[in-house]
Amino acid sequence: MHETTVVGWDGSGTSEAALAWAIARAERQPEGARSLELLRAIDPNSIAGDDRETAELVGIAETEGEAAAERVRSEHPSLDVRFEVLREEPGDALCDRTGVDRLVVVGAENGRTDEFWHSSRLGVRLCGMADGPVAVIPTGDVLPRSGVLVAVDHGPAAQDLCRFAAAFAASVGDALHAMHVGSRSHTVGDDVEELEDALAPARHEYPDLEIVTHVESGPVAAMLLQRAQDHDTVIVGSRRLGPVRRLFLGSVSHALVTNARCPTIVVPPTHGSRSPAG
Repeated sequence: MHETTVVGWDGSGTSEAALAWAIARAERQPEGARSLELLRAIDPNSIAGDDRETAELVGIAETEGEAAAERVRSEHPSLDVRFEVLREEPGDALCDRTGVDRLVVVGAENGRTDEFWHSSRLGVRLCGMADGPVAVIPTGDVLPRSGVLVAVDHGPAAQDLCRFAAAFAASVGDALHAMHVGSRSHTVGDDVEELEDALAPARHEYPDLEIVTHVESGPVAAMLLQRAQDHDTVIVGSRRLGPVRRLFLGSVSHALVTNARCPTIVVPPTHGSRSPAG
């Protein structure tokens, strides 16, 4: 299981939305595994000042962060809450915290905002270079939704992604909607069979979980975004692109992270076989 939830926090509205989501996620973990880390990164290279100015900013960040951590401890006593300030570029700092035993959470930009640190631009870059799952949380949209949507392709990591999504859906008590979008010339019967093959381990591990399948054709990102309007969470895999993975995220994942109005969890392909989502 992901025993630790890590959230990028700087006191902004977007980071507070991410923190609220991270708290709820951490509280769903088994007793003894409810660890929550608040991480604040101060990039010294972005400050047009001397070391003393950087130290002052770090001191302010430490005071604000400890106050936030104490607030969470008081309101959520079952959680093991820690806070840390790092003198590092935020994306790199958060990437270093990703892994098979952690879920990293950041806020997203959905609408006009000046909060660049936790904007979807950071989310896209972090999702592209992470070694574990990353959740990107939007703000401001409170439309009622239900169900977990997982975007399934026919790649080798499909079964692991479906297991991850099933574990997450089971943890929140929601149905899992597995969707595959094929080309307009696709063979529906073949797509249905491959989707069921991808879901087979998840069905075996979570026999009581309601799993609904959807096979459609059309532009993949647009179809998924349309379906995502009805769901509480979207889960999608990322594509590793070798040395350039620090610059790019797959087009479908990129579209969901930057446009979905619900939380989006991006899972790297090497991750799912070891740890269910929780």
